[in-house]
Amino acid sequence: MAKKNRRESQFVTFARMAHNLAQKEFAPYSHPKSPRKYTQPQLVTCILLMHRLRLSYRDMEEWLLASDAVVRNWDSRMCPRTRHWRGQRLDC
Repeated sequence: MAKKNRRESQFVTFARMAHNLAQKEFAPYSHPKSPRKYTQPQLVTCILLMHRLRLSYRDMEEWLLASDAVVRNWDSRMCPRTRHWRGQRLDC
């Protein structure tokens, strides 16, 4: 039986690549006593996607809530709310 050719969305591919690069460049958390809700790579991925899609913070939050395939690829249990990642300082 022939394999089904599953095409991956360009946004899923971009998010996966962005998250893999962010994991290599950023520490998981900026501080030892951080609340550990979201990792820095997850936040970087959100910000990169937001710029790629040219969305506002609120629109990006809505887009992530509607895009299970994207969020599933970077181990996020829940979508970051805008107040959690707006103005985040990311430490290398």
